[in-house]
Amino acid sequence: MAERRLVEENATAPALFYIGTETHQVPSDPRMISWLIEKYACVVERRLGRLAAQWPESIDPSWLEAHGLAALRRALMDADTVNDLPTLAPGRVEARLRQLLAGTSWYREAMLERARPLCEAWRGAMMGGREPTDAILCSKLHLSPDELAQRFIEFATVFAVEPAVLFPCQSEEGWGVHEIMLQLPGDQQLACSLYFDEELTLSEIAVVMGQEQTRVQELLGRAMVALVSESRLG
Repeated sequence: MAERRLVEENATAPALFYIGTETHQVPSDPRMISWLIEKYACVVERRLGRLAAQWPESIDPSWLEAHGLAALRRALMDADTVNDLPTLAPGRVEARLRQLLAGTSWYREAMLERARPLCEAWRGAMMGGREPTDAILCSKLHLSPDELAQRFIEFATVFAVEPAVLFPCQSEEGWGVHEIMLQLPGDQQLACSLYFDEELTLSEIAVVMGQEQTRVQELLGRAMVALVSESRLG
């Protein structure tokens, strides 16, 4: 039996480490579980930070955070060892947050009444041989420039909740996603690279790009509308 020693990483919630073993069993002590949840709470914050910087008025971020922490606790209870948490927890938390958002009236309305018409307006312009400029989109959708910007901001969150619903059911090669992305403006390309390839949060991308978080969300929304709309033209 491996020798056991106590390491006080937190004065009120010590963690047990087992010398001579490669894995640490998930403790059953409530204090230890609370300490682990506190330690991995950043997972919830990070998942929320990748979903949105600006939330719709009907969505309470604290509500999402509470459910994210509940999903984290469940992942902790299901993990065989503490070592499994870094890989198990993010997926569990993200799946729960997406499930919650997809079940809201906001998401259904945003998808049907705002996201799809935005893509249709974009495609309509492209099929008519015109660049889908803000002026054209505003005219087609009867929006002001500020309202259009908000539509792109919302689209980024809608896309993050269920990207498969918006993308065609084809292989990535069939979409020509990479080719479309190369045609995007430079700031949109950079935002996409940092978001998809580096998996940064919106706040982290904002720091890298020297932009406001909501502006980053708008850039991603614009890029995602182009990717979704133009991938369906082929």
